[in-house]
Amino acid sequence: MESPFETGRSAPANILALELATASLSYLEGALDNPSLVPDLLLIALKNRAVTPSLIQRITRNLSCLKVYEVKSALVLHPKTPRAIAMNLVQFLWWRDLVRVADHTVLPPPLRRVAERLLAIRLQEMALGEKIALARIASRGVIAVLRRQDHPLVIRSLIQNPRLLEEDALTIASATVTPGSVLQAVADDTRFSARPAIQKAIVQNPGTPPSTALRIVQGLSTRVLKELARAPHVPQLVKVAALRLIEAREGAE
Repeated sequence: MESPFETGRSAPANILALELATASLSYLEGALDNPSLVPDLLLIALKNRAVTPSLIQRITRNLSCLKVYEVKSALVLHPKTPRAIAMNLVQFLWWRDLVRVADHTVLPPPLRRVAERLLAIRLQEMALGEKIALARIASRGVIAVLRRQDHPLVIRSLIQNPRLLEEDALTIASATVTPGSVLQAVADDTRFSARPAIQKAIVQNPGTPPSTALRIVQGLSTRVLKELARAPHVPQLVKVAALRLIEAREGAE
């Protein structure tokens, strides 16, 4: 009777396809020497819980398999891939797979941080549609880079990202270099537009469209209006509107 190793080494492709996902480690070790083990079958083998770091090291010696993008991606995303191997291969991944690496909490933090740094670099060359798609799913490390984008469609998508925090929205709303269209996007967002700190930052930003600033001012408390009226670097239009509202409210009391 053949050993699992010999069975794996001699099995035809159709049998490998059925067995690799649940086979023993010995069978997998034999399969790595099987000429029928094409990249598609190797991807099935990598889903097997019996896979070990040493087995993955053997896989990486097969240069013809490493030429296949899907194999590189699967190896980087595999929690048992030795860190040095994953660090070497991660640089070859496309941005969507880099997002998956950054989000995969089972992977080593240094590898996830490298994926985030690569995404930040690739961002400069990405098309607008790719930036918009990335903004919706970006991890915390990438959000810090995306929030400096000046296209309102990217910011609108970023605001929809559940990982975005109030501090991120506040950074966008407070930056004097933030374009008016981006400030408008933050002001229109239902998740953050009602938060006092963000409202205050938007009306104080000189880049905010006047109609947007005046609309927000109408809903501010008298205390905040008085702060705006006294504060330096507040647009004159906002100061005048704040003073008039204070006068009207106090006159109605």
